[in-house]
Amino acid sequence: MAPRKEFRSNLNVIKAPKKNTKKWYENYVEWRKLSSLLTDPRKLFLIGRLFIILEIVLNVLVIERVPYTEIDWKAYMQEVEGFLNGTLDYSKLKGDTGPLVYPAGFVYIFSILYFITEHGTKIKIAQYFFAVLYIVLLILVFRIYAKTKKVPPYVLIIMCCTSYRVHSIFTLRLFNDPVAMVLLFASLNAFLDDHWYLGRMFKTAIHLFICALIQLILGLPFLLNNPFAYIKNAFNLGRVFEFKWT
Repeated sequence: MAPRKEFRSNLNVIKAPKKNTKKWYENYVEWRKLSSLLTDPRKLFLIGRLFIILEIVLNVLVIERVPYTEIDWKAYMQEVEGFLNGTLDYSKLKGDTGPLVYPAGFVYIFSILYFITEHGTKIKIAQYFFAVLYIVLLILVFRIYAKTKKVPPYVLIIMCCTSYRVHSIFTLRLFNDPVAMVLLFASLNAFLDDHWYLGRMFKTAIHLFICALIQLILGLPFLLNNPFAYIKNAFNLGRVFEFKWT
């Protein structure tokens, strides 16, 4: 009987490596699944949702905890205040940083913010408005990455965790650039959803005409008052700001 027990114990010793191999394989599979969340471009939008939630929380913390930095907001409000008071001559619309140098679309958008923020005095309302713009921009950018299926999800970590200046531009300094960027990336998303064909190039002239027509309609009140001043200021690529930084 003793040899049989010894034989059974030997069988147990032989079977043990199989259990270890199975456990190692299961761990390997789990690790592959976990790593694919960071490396598989198809998982980008899934990880992107997590980052959107984190960015919402982060933006609220930035607005509530980090002091607001005054750079251009006051000047923006001064410029649109002149327009709202009835001044349509672009050469007379000015702020602390110099003359108004943006097209009419800027005037209309920031005029809305002027009223929402009670003549520009409720800065925190403006900050939350720009925080929403930032989240919308992230969604649009993430969607482009997801549609291309070329960008691994770990890139989002680099992009979101090293973008202090982006948060600053949106929620702490309230620059006008975010509005244009949201419109740009919204356009890129529209292009990605479109079906491109050869005839698109023949419609370029029509599209340029439409762009010019929109600018004409938006700037019409100022063009009727002083067309030279509007064109010179709103589309002056050689402009120089009066505010000097130290």
